[in-house]
Amino acid sequence: MQIPEFSPEQSVLLTHFLSEQKNALSLAQTQGYLFAVICAPEPLDVHQWLEQVCPGCDGQMDEQVLFAFMALYQQISEQVFGTRFSLPVSLQVNSKQQQYLDIQECQHWSQGFLLGAKDYIAKLLAAPLLSEEFKAALDTAHQSLGFFSLSQSDIAAIASEYELTEGQLCQQQYELMGEFAAGFAELIEVVAMNSQLYNDEGWN
Repeated sequence: MQIPEFSPEQSVLLTHFLSEQKNALSLAQTQGYLFAVICAPEPLDVHQWLEQVCPGCDGQMDEQVLFAFMALYQQISEQVFGTRFSLPVSLQVNSKQQQYLDIQECQHWSQGFLLGAKDYIAKLLAAPLLSEEFKAALDTAHQSLGFFSLSQSDIAAIASEYELTEGQLCQQQYELMGEFAAGFAELIEVVAMNSQLYNDEGWN
């Protein structure tokens, strides 16, 4: 079945739907979560990730909502494996024509990413046959992509340590996140194969 391109209207539909569901992720959390799931060494089926995004909703949601979720999944997948992935959290412009980040959206994306990646990252970092160089590369990427899940006080402390304003630090981290996100799927594939926990058919 041909799934239409994810549209702005579907974005509004999912934002509204998720806001009305108990314990559901936000749209930005869902985007971060699906990015991590799509990059995983072993994919989840649609029922597994829908249950994480919106507990108890699978099988009960409107067909339009389900199609919107599938279109979002396909959009992220095509960016990860085809066109260059770009973070869905964009720079905003205020009334003075100054650019700024939507920190809450960044936070939500990082939270969703960490949720989707936690199991396979932990397994790969604990792999006894994986070299320290690969573990360090994976840990660095993981921390960068999850940066905005840190508390405001932690971000302020890091900014102070490096003699930056919080805005400067967040802007730098946002740019780094984009770089790590663009190559994250490839990194996971290389690390997974070198861990020897994974082969072409799945986890060993």
